[in-house]
Amino acid sequence: MADSEHHPPSPLVEALRQQEGSTTQFPHDIDVAIVAHNNLRELSRAIVSLIGAGCPLDRITVVDVASDDGTDVWLSQDCPSVRVIRLTKNTGPGPGRNIGITGATRRFVLLMDADVRVMSDAIARLHAAMLADSTIKIGSPIVVHADAPDRIQYAGGWLHYICEAVNPWLDRPVAERGSTAEDIGVAPTCALLLEREAAIAVGLFDERYFIGKEDGDFTHRMKIAGHRIWEVPQAIVVHQSRPRNAWLFYYQIRNRWHFILKNYQALTLVCLIPPLFIYEPLQLAVLVAKGHGWTYLRAVAGLIAMLPALPRDRARVNRIRRRSDRELLTSGPLIVRGDLAANVLVRHGKGRYERFLNRYWHLLTRTVRT
Repeated sequence: MADSEHHPPSPLVEALRQQEGSTTQFPHDIDVAIVAHNNLRELSRAIVSLIGAGCPLDRITVVDVASDDGTDVWLSQDCPSVRVIRLTKNTGPGPGRNIGITGATRRFVLLMDADVRVMSDAIARLHAAMLADSTIKIGSPIVVHADAPDRIQYAGGWLHYICEAVNPWLDRPVAERGSTAEDIGVAPTCALLLEREAAIAVGLFDERYFIGKEDGDFTHRMKIAGHRIWEVPQAIVVHQSRPRNAWLFYYQIRNRWHFILKNYQALTLVCLIPPLFIYEPLQLAVLVAKGHGWTYLRAVAGLIAMLPALPRDRARVNRIRRRSDRELLTSGPLIVRGDLAANVLVRHGKGRYERFLNRYWHLLTRTVRT
């Protein structure tokens, strides 16, 4: 009996065998950069999915962010053709993403997290859309849940003017999204096809953010620069997301305020004083009720430590600005974490507060904002 009958080939070996007989041509002008941190099981699936899309292993770079789960050993043994860059310290995904972008040699970079699998035609569909229109600098797929692939995790994203995500398709059936591609406001960076030079020109990812708002900040600056983020509904990726713990509150609070102060125009900042005078005490009250009041205060201290560089940060954004806040910000239903939404104050106040925010934005866009 042959060895293979005793030991079936690994998914990676089987994918490579199938690729040899496939006629799928991977676009010649795309490099792939995967950022991984202790995601060995998911990383192997991500690479198998890329092989299924026709991607040669030597087009893939894995930036291993201080993993201690054997990622480096597995890559060297099973994927010797994959380029590996190992970082010795975990300072979030931003540095790894920047290395993946700047280290690429082709026009486009498919930027992926290790817990993502691409459908076989997703990359080709994003690539075709970007080639057809030079104003599109980011091709964004529909992101679906790994445990419910018929349900959307992220699609149609925009940035609420109080700097929170508007994700109108969350947990809705993929079939409801329809087949029309559209220009969206922001996108999650679990899987994006980028034009490399445009990403570099806007300043790449802000490596100070660690995690939280880092993807929104990058994609929002691409929009500020006048580029389009084109969501292609036929391009699907599967995301094996992990629960986000309370330790992220610090970064989410600090980074949100830095995002606002860095990217918003001066008139917008003035106009936002009334709603923020309501939003911030509400946020603090909810965090205190959940036992995270000290985290809020630490986040404020962290923000203060970042303020000396703010004039330089704002100057950089102003240099690339081609579109106004009025064009890029919106209002709509807010996404609230399940553990916070369980709070009675949040549950009863969310709808009323959203109605206030909607009316205030309606007023601003028709009066004082330019």
